Amino acid sequence: MRVLVVGAGLAGLSAAEALLNAGVDVTLIEAGYRPGGRTRTVRDRFRNGQIADSGAEWVDSIHWRYRELMARYGVVDEGDPAPWTTIRRWMFWDGRQVSGRDLDRLEAGLFDAVERYEEATDAPATSLTDPSRPDRHPDATFLDSRSLADVITESDLGPAGRLLAARNAQGEFAAEPRQVSCLFVAQQRAHEREEARRQGIAVTANRVAGGTGQIAEGLARELSSRPSGRLSILFGHRLVAVEQDSDGIAALVRSSDGEVRIAADHVVLACSLVPLRDVEFRNPLPPLLAEAILSLGYGSITKTAVQFERREWVSGYGTTDSVSQRIYETTVDQTGDPGILMAYCGGEGGERRGTHRHHHRGHAAGSLTLVDVRRRVFAFVVGAPELRRRVRGVRTRTSDQVLAGVARVVGTSAPGRRARGHVHGLHGGRHRIRSCRRRSHHVVSQRRSSSLKVAPARPQNTMLIPHMMK
Repeated sequence: MRVLVVGAGLAGLSAAEALLNAGVDVTLIEAGYRPGGRTRTVRDRFRNGQIADSGAEWVDSIHWRYRELMARYGVVDEGDPAPWTTIRRWMFWDGRQVSGRDLDRLEAGLFDAVERYEEATDAPATSLTDPSRPDRHPDATFLDSRSLADVITESDLGPAGRLLAARNAQGEFAAEPRQVSCLFVAQQRAHEREEARRQGIAVTANRVAGGTGQIAEGLARELSSRPSGRLSILFGHRLVAVEQDSDGIAALVRSSDGEVRIAADHVVLACSLVPLRDVEFRNPLPPLLAEAILSLGYGSITKTAVQFERREWVSGYGTTDSVSQRIYETTVDQTGDPGILMAYCGGEGGERRGTHRHHHRGHAAGSLTLVDVRRRVFAFVVGAPELRRRVRGVRTRTSDQVLAGVARVVGTSAPGRRARGHVHGLHGGRHRIRSCRRRSHHVVSQRRSSSLKVAPARPQNTMLIPHMMK
């Protein structure tokens, strides 16, 4: 049997491994030039040996499949496990930095109001007994007609509280609050709680020592070492068309060397739905699969990271009212004097900054110049005035300073577009992606998109593998 697997991310690599173990001949094609998809660790663009993940950066304690792969390749957690929280350790608000106990002084009852808002968004999850079937929630129609924006409007949140709630939606779901269905949130919370109960552990998160890219790299190396003739991995090859007849599948694949036809008995689609919108399916697809490919919404997150010579800023996560939305240090558990700050911008802001081409980005993500990034995005974080001046005034080389990529993950479902199908995948948990990249005079951008993936009926010889990333 011959199977064509499309996509060399973790889903595609895992599918290829399972097929090889079953005695199947596999051709694995990947439009990019490396394995890993949404996982990529940048190791050669930073000073002092520091690294950064330009794709998925955090792994939850309940992501048991991924953790099995970590154990398999001897990869360990970095730093202490931490729970996810909406309130970060400081805010940049109206031109000033506010941290610690001063947050509650900024807006009376801020913490209590945010807690009530979170309870209101999380409560519907308790009535969802099967997270894979959110349509069976007793209030499914009502919840699906409401968005997080409705809950924010009805809450007693003040301006700072509303900012925190909006940033949480933009960060976790890669979308604006009005674009996130309350039913979808209930599904995500219920899935997380179910996994936590099943495994008997609390939900915490860690970075990965050495970077998340090690897992895909290890899988790719292991697969490549299999006996010759059973597996062919083709990087830089993009699926253009698929046709099915009585003899099987004929796939048209394009690379820099031209087009080639690949014959197979089956096709496994282990990639994002978005590139499939440009694929010519010459046989009719099942209606649900066709609808999912053409209309499922994808959110965006753009991340911009800068490595500074010294770490002279307040530790922890920061929520801002600036273009950066949220800022954190991604090298907190790495050694050395330099440190990397990450700006994490989601929803419409992430889309705006992510759509700029490299030559329009100057030395930074989106339309910001390097100096703009340091003034508007990062300079307010830095405590020492002399460092602020040094950061603003640095001139930088132009080579290899802007990197961009797209990673597509399970994420949001808009109000009125009920979440359907099964929530499952390689990582088996809720989906956050915390990305970074950068070097002391290097700005790096990473764009991420997300969507809720449906598991619809599928054609006889085509399999769609849903996959989730954090």
